[in-house]
Amino acid sequence: MKVGDWKMIPLSERRKRGKKDDVKVESMVAIQNNRRVLLHRVERRHEDGHTEVFIIKASARDLKTDH
Repeated sequence: MKVGDWKMIPLSERRKRGKKDDVKVESMVAIQNNRRVLLHRVERRHEDGHTEVFIIKASARDLKTDH
């Protein structure tokens, strides 16, 4: 999948079966111009039914992919 100039590659999910979580985390790697960034999309469901979604950039710096 592409978002702007970034190529997004989702990482495999690790889930425990039978457990309903209030927080869902999806991890992906974004690649652009030989730079790689690890992102986490966090979705939190509240008891009143509304959902809060935010993105966390997990890498401390851009990593080179041309090695």
